[in-house]
Amino acid sequence: MMKMKKQWKCLLALGMTLTTIGGIGFAADGVQTTSYIVNADKFQLPYAGNEAAFNHKINPGYGSALALKSINKDGTMEFYAITDRGPNGDIPTYVKDGKKVSGKFFPTPNFTPSIGIIKVNPAKDRADIIKSIPLKVNGKAITGKPVPSGLTGSTNEVALDFNMNNLGTDVNGLDTEGISLDKDGNFWISDEYGPFVAKADKKGNIIEKYGPGMGLPSILANRVPNRGSEGVTVDENGNVFAFIQSPMDINGKTAKTAKYIRIVELNPVTKATTMYAYPVDTGYKNTGAAKIGDITSIGNGQFLMIEQGKQNGKMQNLIYKVDLNGATPIPNNGDLELGLLDGQIVPAHKELVLDLRAQGWDIEKAEGLALLPDRKTIVVVNDNDFGMDINLEDKAVAKPELDDYTYDADKKVMIYDEDKTPHDVTISLKKNAPGEQQSQIWFFTLPKAL
Repeated sequence: MMKMKKQWKCLLALGMTLTTIGGIGFAADGVQTTSYIVNADKFQLPYAGNEAAFNHKINPGYGSALALKSINKDGTMEFYAITDRGPNGDIPTYVKDGKKVSGKFFPTPNFTPSIGIIKVNPAKDRADIIKSIPLKVNGKAITGKPVPSGLTGSTNEVALDFNMNNLGTDVNGLDTEGISLDKDGNFWISDEYGPFVAKADKKGNIIEKYGPGMGLPSILANRVPNRGSEGVTVDENGNVFAFIQSPMDINGKTAKTAKYIRIVELNPVTKATTMYAYPVDTGYKNTGAAKIGDITSIGNGQFLMIEQGKQNGKMQNLIYKVDLNGATPIPNNGDLELGLLDGQIVPAHKELVLDLRAQGWDIEKAEGLALLPDRKTIVVVNDNDFGMDINLEDKAVAKPELDDYTYDADKKVMIYDEDKTPHDVTISLKKNAPGEQQSQIWFFTLPKAL
């Protein structure tokens, strides 16, 4: 550890930073890489279930986005990080009134999406959550439950408990996935439901909210459900940029074929919006497999952005520099996704900066991204999915899977699809993959500044 700590002192003197997991570091292609597990013991979520592996507590998940808060005089660093809508998991096929309905299990349905502060202390080889700021509307904490059907932002999902009871909706529900700060210290957050972009004050009170047809282009309502805005950032001019997570679905035809992801620019003063096209990589089985993880402005119309998904049979987590200079504004219709603008527009330019997998990253979801003032050190956090997954048990089936069952909400019976008969099942929580259970914060220092 002595060598590592000497590195820290030198780097901090230059305004540069690194971090470490148990003193382990990686180096590839001149990139210096170290990481910490983020300790969040003081912010465990209360859980009413009796699964022994959880002991009535669920790991928090402050890893859906990241923004630098401060580099302090004592060498510590602080970052804002945000949760998503809370612990949730896949459900069996759910049928009501003869129609399939999408949905999720919500084991802690009153969870409030929150902004956490991660403090990294190189001298003590620690990273900790030190504060949590719950999001509120008119002083009342929101939840991550779906927006009611018929309202802007609805995904028409059903939120369920493990007994298949409907937990209801929340008109203010958010599935938060992005965070940035403006010059006044307000938070800008983005959401996968709407997609929504919202402004919150320092205490987490939402004071402005934009959605399709509500200050954002109406075409954005065609986002794939739960693939709304995955990242948001504020540039040096105060303009807000939000990226849709995946290609949009126009008339049910383009979710897997569209070549581009939409970028939306919002001027929060004039309320003017402009859209641009980001070209996804070409190695996916279909373009719908492409997902944005997070974005951060680096100035002068340029951004860092995580693009991830399985390409050519392998999971990829890639950081690109995206340049909007010279990019063509995109109209508020579906022509982009339908291919009608091919050859007629200039999309955003992209340049690969960092392949996280080549630097030792082995986690599925890289979802928080920041750049330190040295313009060399890229910081990434993972979404740990609250350290949980869904477990289904059926004594009559050797290896039951959620996908093998259909719940008839009208008859209130669980049907095993193979024999078409009702089965008695037990649904509970289990831990997700060992390497995914904890939040981690990684620092990648490039050989040259961006």
